[in-house]
Amino acid sequence: MKARTINARRLIAAYGLGEDKLGALAGYCDKQGIILRGVEPYEADFPVGFLCGFAGFAPGAGCTEPPKDECLIFSGFDRRALSEAVDGLKAAGVKVALKAVCTPSNQPWKLSDLIKELTREHKYMTGGGSK
Repeated sequence: MKARTINARRLIAAYGLGEDKLGALAGYCDKQGIILRGVEPYEADFPVGFLCGFAGFAPGAGCTEPPKDECLIFSGFDRRALSEAVDGLKAAGVKVALKAVCTPSNQPWKLSDLIKELTREHKYMTGGGSK
């Protein structure tokens, strides 16, 4: 199980970003030595673990109704590096409301389900809805 928990390479999986944000994110990742994995709408039903490059996960069926929200998934970051990356992305003009860390618990989730949960949590935390 530990092999699925730790990913030595830092990776950001980006879903739903427009060209400008994706370009700014790519520039930031290049400077920081972070792998950028653009996630296409048809991949929204793929497991998070697959999208972040973990072994043991297969691509899912193509998504017919992809989410419209933007989302970033961070993999291989410790707390300090994650905090630095989030701050660096803000400074680079990459503001994305929905963010997650790839964990053993969410690796089997479909990205679309993770986005639904992140959206629900974001609404609750910002006063836009009930939990």
